[in-house]
This record gives sequence, C-alpha cells and structure tokens, in this order.
Amino acid sequence: MNETTRPTPGTTSEPVAVVGMAGRFPGAASTDELWQGLLDGVESVRRFSDEEMAAAGVSPERITSAGRVPRGADLADADLFDAGFFGVTQRDARLMDPQHRVFLTCAWQALEDAGLAPHHAGGPVGVFASTSLSTYLLANVLRSAEYADAALSYPVMLGNDKDFLATRVSYKLDLRGPSMTVQTACSSSLTAVHLACQALARGEIRAALAGGVSITFPQTSGYEYQEGGILSRDGHCRVFDARSAGTIKGNGCGVVVLKRLADALEDGDRVYAVIRGTAVNNDGSDKIGFTAPGPQGQRAVIRAALDASGLPASDIGYVETHGTGTAVGDPLELHALTAAYREAGGPAPDCAIGSLKANIGHLDAAAGVTGLIKAALALHHQKVPRQINYDTPNPHLRLDEQPYEVPTESLAYPPAAPLRAAAVSSFGLGGTNAHAVLAAPPVREEPPAGQPGVHYPVVLSARDAEALADQVRGLRALLDGAEPPAVRDIAYTLLTGRALLPVRHVFEAATHDELREGLDAYLAGAHPGAALPEDGWAHGAALKVSLPGYPLRPERHWIEPDTRAGAVAAAPAATPAAEAAEMVAAVEAADDQVLERVLALLEQGLGIDQLAPDDDFYELGGDSMLAVEIVTALRDLFGVEVDVDEFAGLRTPDEMAAHIRAALAGTSAAHSGITAVRKGTGTPVYLVPPAGGTNFLYFRLADQTAPGVPLRALSFPGDAALRPATLRELAALYVEWIRREQPQGPYRLGGYSFGGNVAFEMALQLQRAGEQVELLLMLDTHVPETYVGGHLDAEEFEAVFPVLFEAAAVRGVDPRMLRERGFLDVWQHNHDLLKGYYPDRRFDGDLVLLQAEEPEGNALLDALRMNPRDKSLWGAHITGHLVVEKVPGDHFSMFDEGDRIARLGAALGSALAPYGQEG
Repeated sequence: MNETTRPTPGTTSEPVAVVGMAGRFPGAASTDELWQGLLDGVESVRRFSDEEMAAAGVSPERITSAGRVPRGADLADADLFDAGFFGVTQRDARLMDPQHRVFLTCAWQALEDAGLAPHHAGGPVGVFASTSLSTYLLANVLRSAEYADAALSYPVMLGNDKDFLATRVSYKLDLRGPSMTVQTACSSSLTAVHLACQALARGEIRAALAGGVSITFPQTSGYEYQEGGILSRDGHCRVFDARSAGTIKGNGCGVVVLKRLADALEDGDRVYAVIRGTAVNNDGSDKIGFTAPGPQGQRAVIRAALDASGLPASDIGYVETHGTGTAVGDPLELHALTAAYREAGGPAPDCAIGSLKANIGHLDAAAGVTGLIKAALALHHQKVPRQINYDTPNPHLRLDEQPYEVPTESLAYPPAAPLRAAAVSSFGLGGTNAHAVLAAPPVREEPPAGQPGVHYPVVLSARDAEALADQVRGLRALLDGAEPPAVRDIAYTLLTGRALLPVRHVFEAATHDELREGLDAYLAGAHPGAALPEDGWAHGAALKVSLPGYPLRPERHWIEPDTRAGAVAAAPAATPAAEAAEMVAAVEAADDQVLERVLALLEQGLGIDQLAPDDDFYELGGDSMLAVEIVTALRDLFGVEVDVDEFAGLRTPDEMAAHIRAALAGTSAAHSGITAVRKGTGTPVYLVPPAGGTNFLYFRLADQTAPGVPLRALSFPGDAALRPATLRELAALYVEWIRREQPQGPYRLGGYSFGGNVAFEMALQLQRAGEQVELLLMLDTHVPETYVGGHLDAEEFEAVFPVLFEAAAVRGVDPRMLRERGFLDVWQHNHDLLKGYYPDRRFDGDLVLLQAEEPEGNALLDALRMNPRDKSLWGAHITGHLVVEKVPGDHFSMFDEGDRIARLGAALGSALAPYGQEG
C-alpha cells in the first residue's frame, strides 16, 4: 500500500447508527422539508430586492453597482428564539449569536426525533459542534449604542464566542459527555461527526449530538463579485455543469444524533443509516497555498474511510460530494474521488453523484453534516434526488471516463436492487478533509405483540399548561392520520424518549380508541392523573417512533445596529472588499485621501496596523489570492481598473496611490506591456511569461535574488482577438515592446518554460536585426524537439486540463487563475504556438539553463503529446556553451516556498551576478 492509499490515523470502524436529525435550511424549516425540496428540485437561492439590500445596510451606490450580485440563500426567522423554554433571560437572548440559539434549538429537536431523553439515555451524551464567525457580534452587537464598548464583557463573550456553542447545549439539555466546539472551516461539522464516532467507538459515551451552524448577518445584502474568487458570477451554484462559475453562501443548521448500532437496536431506535467508516486528514504543504485544494489529501482521506468501513467499494451507489460548483474545484475533487474508489475496486456501476449546494448554497461550518443528512435520507428512503442547475457536464470532469453519473431525475431504488451504501465528502479551507461511508439501515423487526388488553402508560409533560394542551392536540392529530404508530410504541417513546418537564399528565391506554379518548378528555378539562409510572418498561420490547415535537414559542430577540453617521466606530469587515464597501464612495483626487484609503484597505487585508507608505505588500505577506481581493476592492472603491500584472508591480501603498491618482486625473499612460519586477542599475533583464501568461512567479523569485540588475516582465496580450497566431509573431511583438524602452543592445532575455522558448526566438530576431544579445537565460525550458507533432484541438486540450491542473495545482500555479481569469485559454494558445514552432537557425552565443533535478513525469507529457527529450539538446541550438545549473524540485515544485525557491533564487542570482556591476 503506497503513501497515498495508506489509512490515516484516527479512522473509525465501529458501526454507528444515525438515530435522529434536525435542521433549519434555506426554504426548509426541518429535515423533512429539506428532503422534499431536494426531491422537487427546489433552488432556495433567491434574488434580494433593493429594499432588502438597503435594509441590510447596502448603500444605493453598491445596490446599483455592476459587480453587485443580489442573490443568496437566507434562513427564515433567524431572529426568533424561545428564550423562556431554554431558561435564557431576555437580555442574554438578545446578546446571544443567533447561530448559538438556532443550534441549541436544533439540538433539542434532534434529541426529540431520536427519542432520546437525557435522563433515559443509559449513559453520557456528548456534543460535538461547529459554527462560523459571529457576524452578529460584529454587525449588530458591537455597532449598537448599548454594547459598542462591551466587546470583552462576560455576557457578550459568553453569547458569541465559539468556545461556548457546544457547552451551552450540554448545560441547557443536561448532557454529561465530552462537549467541544470543532473548527476546521468548511469541513467542521463532518469532522465533528468523525470525532463523535470515535468517542462512541471508545465507549466514552452512550450517544452523541454532532453538527454545525452557519448564519451570516446581514443575510440579504448580496455580495460584490470578485474575479478569481469562489462566489458565483451569476448568483447560481452549478455543480458539475459547464457553466459552473462559483458557489453561493447559504445559511442553516444541521444536527444528527448518533449511537453505536448495537445500542440503537437494543433500544428500539429508528435508524436512518449506519455510518460504517469515517476519516479525517490534512493536505499538509502538498499544495500551492494554505487555501488551495489538495488532491492527494482528498484521495487519501477517501481511501482511508473506505478501508475503515470494511464495505466493498462496489457497494457505494451514491456520493454526496463537497461540490462547490467551481470550474476548477469540481474536476479536481472528482478525479481524486475516482482514483480513491478505483483503487478500492469500486464504486457501484452507475454510481450517482450530487451536491445540495446547488439547492441551498454552501453552509460553511454546517455543510458537511447537511451532506450527511442528505445521504442518510437517501438510504432511508431509497431515493437519490436529482441534481439541479445541471444541463451540460463540465468538460474538465471527463464524465465519459468516470464511473459516475449526475442524475437529472430523482432515482428510486427497488427492493430487488437497493441502494446499499453512500458516502459524503467535506473539504475545509486550510486543508482538513473528511469523508464518511454510510450503509443502508437494517430492517427493523416488529417486537412480539404482547398480551392483548395490556394498558400502557401515556406520559405527557411540558413547561406550562398551554404547551401541554398543544402537545395533546399534536398527538391527537397524529392518531387521525393514516396508519398511526402502535399505542405500545407511542407510550414507549413518550416515556423513554421525552424530557420530563414540570407540568405533567399521565393516563393509560390499550388501543388507539382509548388513547384518543384520554386525549380528548384532557382537552375537555378532565385532568385526573399526574403520577409517573415506575421507571422501566415492564410490558416487553417496543420501538421508538416519530411523534410531534415540543410546541416551542419563539419570539424575536434582536439588537439593531446604530446606523447614525458617526454614532459607533465601524467594526472590522470580513474581507478587503467588504471594508471597501464601507468606505466613502466619492473619493477626491487629493493625495492624502487616496493614500489614506489605500493604506486602510491594505491594513485590513494584511491584518497589520499602521502600514507605512513605503512598505512592500509582498514582504508583509501579500500573495496572489489576496492580490485578487485588493485589485477588486481598489476597482470598487475608486472606479479604476487595475490589471493583476500591473498590481504586481505596484508593491507599495505609495505606488498604488500614485497609479490611482493618475487614473482618476486621466493622466495615466497606456500600459506598455512591460512591468517592473525589480529595480536595479544598468541594463534590464526582460523576462517572458510562462504558459498561462502570469508573472507572479517572477515577483516571488525576485524576492529570493540578491539586488543587482533590473528585472522587467513582459505581459501576455490580454485581448484574445489580438493574440499572435504564431510564436514568431509573439516574439516579434515582444521585441517591438522592449526596443521602445531600450532602442539598442546589448539585450538580456530570459524566461521560464514556454517563456524560455519565446525568449530564444526573440534572441534570434534581435541578432538577425544586427543587435547583440549578451544574456539568454532559461528556467527549465523544454527543447523544441519536445513539441514536434501531436497537435491537440480545443476539445482535446479541455480533456487534458485535469491532468495539467493536478500537476500544476499542488506545485505553484494558482488554480483559480487557470480557469476563472482565462489562464487556461492562454495556456492552450501558448501550447499551440509551441506545437507549431521550430527554430530556423542557431543562437550565436552562450545559453544559461537552470534545470530542475527531478523529471516532470510522463503522465503530463503524454497527455499533452510531448516527447520527453533531455534538455542538454539545447547545446545543438547554440554556437556557444550550454551552462547548466541544477536546482531542486521538478518543473513546477522548483518554485515551492522555502528551500526550493530560495535555492532557485540563489542560482538565478549567480547567473545574473556578472552583469550587476555596471553603472
């Protein structure tokens, strides 16, 4: 077993029953409503009106801005809570994060659904809970006139801090097992399920509550679309679809009740599904950045959960994927899923895949458990809901080569060919991955009928007489429905599965008619009994059944922010773009105002106070992902378009402010196509971008190189209609650009990968024009013979994309850039140029090659129809010496942070050192 497939530590294999569930979701007040909505293909993402956005605090300018997406998946009645039932004071209810209130309510309802009363649990009950950041604290409490200065007060902290989510549930519901908040970003609640299963397997607890909640306030503000971000461009989540363009933030809560399967069967519990194996791991550093997905980690955790389950992988007939609807993330996830299941011999033929994020949005900390609820209900009902917002498959998925199908109609499984098992994936920002394997519930056998005429104790209790009367009415309505549960099972569930509350009514019944008579008598005013029966069940085995829940009476508990100008200091925004949205829209062109706003924006994004005007964005921790946010925020704040490559050259707040002032004044010069990477003295080195057209790698590399000659980066033409049709034409365009800036030689040229090939042709053209080229530098550039023959058309290149992405995504290329910012299209265009190029002469001079020590791997080369050739063949294309210096890593990992990029930078510095002493 190799490193990829070895089970990760901490997997679970004890069969664990899902015996109860509850939740609140966009468009669904319960798990039953959620399930029906999934079967009906309901999309609960909706458009917000201008009035709703204005009420949420969005300015008129933002409401009408071109980038505003007025859509989201909000949770109804998130401001309501039955404080009296849970013994919470009015003041504390107002201060408490609605996420905590909703989770507490759902935890209670999940225990009711499971028929599990703490006093009758037979052992300790644990709580494993997850939540998102308290935006209610930031947007409401700390912006109110009453609590603006109360950030560290005990009531505010206890009501809003994540630490108290699980322990409040344990306290309010009298649960005595381990109680902990679990935080792993989007995978939090499925990780919580994993920890609960482990605790059950170790025998620490008799049962567990596990789940998560995520509600972001204000709910109806919509969002500002950010190019390169994860949120959808059109306000729809289109998982697996060719039009996939991002996800949508949803709001909701999900909670499940878990027991060891043996205990659940002994207790007569209704079992939705059986968790047969779970696993959790982390990607570590085997990816491009902290927030990037890690295909190897995903593959490993899936295989580990499969191994822990003991089930044949061929039993898995449905997988609820993480499925965020991003053009890059979905193919990456699916190929990791395929690799893991095929290694294990599965999945089942025609295995279905889906993601409810298309229906209700991405629930963040509640996403994983909500996916588990869907999978458990699929096994319980033997149905798989259809996938909405899916018409044409994303070509990068290569579904025709995968063992999966996306159902466009709901699937029903007959008894002769049941859905045997399902699985759930949840992957967290930051790299914590979780996977769970579920099996269908065992057939529940009816217990012996018992003695005819046996009277069973019917125990009803509530906090007050009004609630008790509502309970009686609810039970009476159940009896009037089709096929009501047996009296024995109703009585058993009421006695052992409901909390004993102060106001009680007890009577006996042997038949449905007697039960109806007893309920009607209570409603008519006859209250003869209140004494509880002796503990225990003296009349033989019985089953837990679904009964109406406690009639909660939620009321509004809410703190309104003080929106008067200057009344309260602004609370920190969640993102740079959100911070920009709170700044004054009308910006004067005065120096101090522009610089002040740029500094505030960067301080928010970098998390640094008192940023200096000459501080370097990248030296302080800025990266390409944050750059995308900052560029978007600058555009929104000032109305100025800033190219990402241009931004890479605007390293300090002073430089950014100067660029914005010039644009506002209409005096900014047209972009020359050349961006300064590093200042220096003497003749610059011009660097050609690699395939994909981004120059971020050069900026990172320059930071690792000793000061010396200036470095400039050429920008790939942005307008697709003006892109050169051949590599020679592209080289000629670049030569024209650099000769405008430097009319005469000697010239110094370099480039990484494709950029090195273009630099070589530029050198030939300059020499043909009588110019001197004194430096030609390549970073792991393939020889022309590598590209001879084997052209790929557009469709074939699309099919190759997942292989290309897997090789590059974990090694130094930002995956969002590849597709969502058009870099995949540029990459394909550049590859086509290489396929049609071969030098027509030798370069007259030396060539310096910084070559990766490790081979690139034949899988990618084969997919791109490239011929592996030793890079020493460059010697045949020059008249001078080929100077080769080996650097650690492969074609992509040579740029990895740490020792590798440091050594690459040192090698580059050595190559440039002879040219750095001029005046």
